Amino acid sequence: VMNKLTKSQTALVNKVRKTKGRFFGLHTTQGDVFNAQFLGETNNYITIYDRNARFNRRLAKTSLSKVNSK
Repeated sequence: VMNKLTKSQTALVNKVRKTKGRFFGLHTTQGDVFNAQFLGETNNYITIYDRNARFNRRLAKTSLSKVNSK
C-alpha cells in the first residue's frame, strides 16, 4: 500500500487530469521526462502514453515531480 499523496502531488495529479487528452510535459522524481498523454488512473498510479517512445507507461502518483501544460 502506498503512502498518502502530499498536497503538491495531489495538485500535480489534478493538473494531469485537466489536460483532457492533450499532450503535456511530465517530469518524475527519477529524472525521467515524458511527452505524455493522460490515459487513465487508479488509486496509486496514472497511465500515460509516451509520445516519444510510442509506449504506454504506468507511473506511481508519488513519482511525479513537475507537469508542463498550457
